Formats: sequence, structure tokens, C-alpha cells
Amino acid sequence: MDKKKKNKFRYWFDNQMAMGTPALIKLFTIVTVVVVLIVGLLVCIAGYNLWQGIFISITHLMDPGTVGGDDPDDFIYVAGMLLVTFFGIFLTSTLTGIICNAIDEKVADLRRGKSPVVEKGHVIVLGTADGIYTIISELIEANSNHKREALVIMDDKEPKDEMDDKINARFPDKKTTQIICRSGSITSATDLEVCGFDTCMSVIINADSDAETLKSILVVVNLLKKYENKDAYITAVIRNEQNKEAAELAGEGYVEVLSYEDVMCRIVAHTGRYTGLSLVYTDLFDMDGSEFYIEEHPDSEGKTIAELNRYFPESIAAGFVTAEGEILLNPEPDRKAAKGDRIILFAEDDGVSKMDPAPAPIREDIIVKEYVKEPPAKTNMLILGYSAKLKRILLEEDNYIAPGSTMTLALPPEQSEHIAEFDDIKFRNITLRIEECNIYDRNVLEKFLVPEMRVLVMAEEEEGLDDEIAEQRDSKILMILLHLRYLSETKHLRLNVTCEMLRVEDQEVAQYANVNDFIVSKNLTSLIVTQICQQRELKQIFEELLREEGSEVYVRPAKNYIVPGSKTDIYTACEAAARQREVLIGYRLTDPETGEMEMITNPPKSREITFGEKDCLVVISLN
Repeated sequence: MDKKKKNKFRYWFDNQMAMGTPALIKLFTIVTVVVVLIVGLLVCIAGYNLWQGIFISITHLMDPGTVGGDDPDDFIYVAGMLLVTFFGIFLTSTLTGIICNAIDEKVADLRRGKSPVVEKGHVIVLGTADGIYTIISELIEANSNHKREALVIMDDKEPKDEMDDKINARFPDKKTTQIICRSGSITSATDLEVCGFDTCMSVIINADSDAETLKSILVVVNLLKKYENKDAYITAVIRNEQNKEAAELAGEGYVEVLSYEDVMCRIVAHTGRYTGLSLVYTDLFDMDGSEFYIEEHPDSEGKTIAELNRYFPESIAAGFVTAEGEILLNPEPDRKAAKGDRIILFAEDDGVSKMDPAPAPIREDIIVKEYVKEPPAKTNMLILGYSAKLKRILLEEDNYIAPGSTMTLALPPEQSEHIAEFDDIKFRNITLRIEECNIYDRNVLEKFLVPEMRVLVMAEEEEGLDDEIAEQRDSKILMILLHLRYLSETKHLRLNVTCEMLRVEDQEVAQYANVNDFIVSKNLTSLIVTQICQQRELKQIFEELLREEGSEVYVRPAKNYIVPGSKTDIYTACEAAARQREVLIGYRLTDPETGEMEMITNPPKSREITFGEKDCLVVISLN
């Protein structure tokens, strides 16, 4: 064989080897058939017919011991049988190695998470960025009243078996949820194919950056269109609001995009105005406790929201979703449920809200007839530390407070470069004063503090922040909180402290610092995303609650609704709020001696309670 032909043969052989186990087995099968036929022809010379020769060749091929019974005097026969026996030994050992190697490769593939997911109605989470454990926890809770649900998680940060180990350690009891991990790139269509996009219910994109989120949206939309899954949709968070329009454009109607910056600025601003409001938002957004559900109740037709709240004993009617899909949260008082309308309910779980056959009575004599709405109050607030969201937060605050309010922004030297960012802001009601100082020094903090002051502690974060750096920044915030606690107790200042933290784990430690409200940004956005992935229309409800011109959550004195000192049930309190075009969703009790507060949402309406002078109702109101 000349060199050219030899190279061609090697090239052909290499290509066959590269085709994997099936090609190898096919090649050995062809060679085996050829060998058996050749030996069968040789046996024919020894006096056997062709079929006998082929059968004898096959038996010697399969069992090397058969050659021991052959007649040694028949040279041609024995030579042929030895040839096929030696080939059989080589073939058996080689095939054994090939099969073992194929099994090893398959097991490795399974460990890497490469096998296709065969589920229906499952949620797919792409990416294991911060907040992944919150998402998993909330989905486990959401699925707990269903017989069996599946959750598929994909990322390429670590092998599948390591993902499994971490999740199993964190969630030993997954209730009715099966968690399936797959290893692969969340921006690769080839890798994503195994996640089951043809039968999934929804997709959450939990990427590390906006760039990765946008690319993943493009790939997922293409897969949903490829498999003609028109019922599934995508929920994603965009950190930079400038990228929101690009994400919606890439989504082609399949995606619900949350602006992280917009959501968090509004929540931080709202929470600072009312002590304990973060607990209300958490209850609204998480799966533990009460949350919003959209349900059909044919018996609701012809009834207003105020009337419906006298029929639901364990949940609160907050609005309608029309047959055309329009969201009416806290609608006009005379708006009645029409045919095809669904009810927006604040309830413990889906399907638990039942209407009583008759409306509950209310006590007219204890409802305050002349409602007095408090004017915006002047605010004296101290802001410690910088965040990229701070400008937006201040502008949001400016819409709700009285003229002449003072805000002091104290920045440590390492953040002084951000001072110039506030030069061009024009406020209507705020007078902003900026101080460069060591905010971690207790004596420095003491100079700023006055009784009944609002304090906002900000966390500096940026896209792709390293977890170790985030922990260091949270540790500095914890130091500030402990100083504030010491000064509050020793100087009797009664501070209203709202704190933003970067890591959920650090929030648990910070609870010992007597902070009124915690805002863990990534945790809250993960809660919202998880809710929306279960019910798409909830995004419009949450946007309504968080935007300035919509119906928002307020904490208002109970004496504005119910005569102080009167025993009332929640049915009557709901009616009192409805007459001001407000929806009651809970109340806040304040101990007159210690000042400790307790926030209750969605209480049973038959519960009787006596509101004091300092107690408040939590309502959804236009202003």
C-alpha cells in the first residue's frame, strides 16, 4: 500500500473512531461477518456445506473452548477454527471495553446533567445568581398544596452533582417539589434543549448581568417559538433601567421584565415613611402567609369590592380583572363585578377563598363619619452611605413629604467621589445637606441624631459584586446598626431605622440590632419574580402598588376610620376603609407603654379588636 492510500485509510479510520460507540460496534459487526464468511468457506473445503461452516464458525467465535474438541488431523479445518477463535477472543475483549466505556460515558453524562427533562408544567430557572435559594424556597412553598411539581435549574458555574449537594443540604424537605439540576450554559440553545421548553409553564432568568440576561431571553424566546409553547412566558430582572426596553423588545411578548432599580427605589422610599411596612411588602411578595390570587367567583357578579368584603370571611377582595384582562386594583366604589370578571384576592392560598351565602353585618355606629387625611409631614432624615439608587430614592421621597424637609447625606471618605452626582438635582420639598465624615465612628453619628429621626442606611452595590466584598460591606453596615442601637437606647432617641443589606444571610444576624425595617434588595426582587412566574398578571398588580400615580400601600391612624376605644370586627373596618375608596389589608398595633409594634396582614374578618390612639390600619389607597 503506497503512502497516499495509507493516509486515506488512516483518515477514514480516524473518522470512524470519532463517530463514537455506535460506529465502533457497526465496524466490528461488519468485520465479524466477513471473518465468519471466510472461515465458513474454508470449512466447506473440509467437507461441510456453507451453512454448517458458518454455524461452526459462530460457535467457535462465541466460545474459545469449542476448539478443544476439533480433529487435529484436519489441518485446514483446525486452522480456520483457530483463526476465528483468536478473532473471537480479540472481539470479546474489545467489545467489553467499548461497552464499559460507553456505560462510563453515559453515567458521566447523567452526572453532568445532560439527559433531557421529561416533565410537564414545570418551572425552569436559568442561572444561579444571588437570590437562587429564595426562588427555590418560594417555589417549594407555592407547590406545597399540589400533588407533585417539578423545578428545573440550569447553570454552568459548577457540576450537576455539586448543585444537587448544595440544594439538598439547604432544602432537606422539598415537600411536593422535585428539583432537577442540569449543567450547561444559559445562553446556549444546544445546552438549553434538555430543559423541556416544549412543556414548561414558565421560565425565570436569574443571571449575573444584564448582558447575560438579554442573551438568554433571545435564546429562550427562540426555543419557545420552536416548540410552539405559547402558554409559557419568561420572568427576568434587569438591573440597569436603560436595558429594560431592550429586554422587552427581545422578549417579543413572551417576557415580563422587572426593573431592579425602579422596584427597589420605590420600596426603600415607601418603607422609610412607615415603620413595619417592609413586613407588609414581604407578605405581599412572598409565598409564606397571604399573597394576591386572581380567581373566578360567579356569585360575585353585580357586587362592589366593599360588598364582596362582607362575603369573604378569610380573604380580602382588592379589585377585579376584567374579561378583557384589564387590572382594576382598588376600583371606583360603584364599580360592580361584571360577567367574566375575576376577583383579585389577598388570601392565604389559592382556592381557599369561599364566599358566604349572606353578607356579614357591620356596625355603623363606630365608623368615623368625617375622615381626616393627614397632610404630608416634614421629615428629618439621616442617610448613611451611598448607593447608585440613592438619587431615585430621594426623588421618590420628594413626592410624599412636606416642604422644608431636611435630609442629611453622610458619606465616608471612600465614597466622597459621588458627592458631585447630587449637584444637579432639583427638589421641590427637600433641603439636602451632604457631609463627608467617618460614618463608622459612634461619636460622629451622635452629632447627627435627634429624637424621632428617620435613618436610612444604604448598601453600595454594583453588577457582579463578589460575595466576599458584599459580606465585608454588610459587616460595616452591622457596625453602624450597633452604634445606632446603643445611641438610641442610651440617649432615648426613638429612631426609625431602615437598613438595606446585600446578603440574606447577614439579615438574620442584623435582626439583633433593633432595626425597624430591613430591605434585602436581591431577596425582595427574587420574591416578586417567583410570584410572577406563578401568575403572569401579578406583575401589573405589583407595578400598580409601586408606582406614584397608582394605588399604593399606606399606614394610617385607625382613629380615622373607627371610633377609638370601640370594639370592632374586621368586616366593619373593611367597610370604613372602603368608604374612603381604600382597601384594608391589615393593621399595626403599638404597645402604649413599650412602643413595640406588631404588624398583622389579612386577619380573619370575624376577629374582634379594639384599636387604640396609636394603632393604624394598613390600606391600599390612591393617595
